[in-house]
Amino acid sequence: MIAITVSAAILMLLFFMNRYWPVHNLKRIDVNEIGQDTILLDARDYQTSSRDRVGDAYCIPLSYLNRHHTDLPDKKVALIVSDQVERNLCTRLLRKKGYEVIGYTMADQMTSYHAVPCMCEK
Repeated sequence: MIAITVSAAILMLLFFMNRYWPVHNLKRIDVNEIGQDTILLDARDYQTSSRDRVGDAYCIPLSYLNRHHTDLPDKKVALIVSDQVERNLCTRLLRKKGYEVIGYTMADQMTSYHAVPCMCEK
C-alpha cells in the first residue's frame, strides 16, 4: 500500500514539475527583433490567435503541436504564448522533437506587430 502511495506521489510531482517548473535557457524576446533564421510559432488557442493576429507566425496551438510539428520548417523557433504553463509545455515538446527554441513572448505584452493572418505552409 505504501509503494502505491509513493508511486502516486512521484507521478503527481513529475506532472506538476513538467507543467510549472520553468524551462532553462529560454529568454523573453521581442517579435520585431527576430532574424531570418527564426520562425514565430503562435501556440495560443485558435480563438485567441484569430482575434490577436501576429504577422508571419505559424499558428499551431499547443493541443495540436504534437501532431503538426512537422509543418514547421527546420529553423530556430520563437514562441508566442498566453501564459507560463503554455510556454513550458511548448518548449519541452519542441525540444523533445528536435527543435531549438530560442525564446518566447507573452501575447499580452507585445507592443507592436503587423496584424495579418497567421500562415501555415509546408
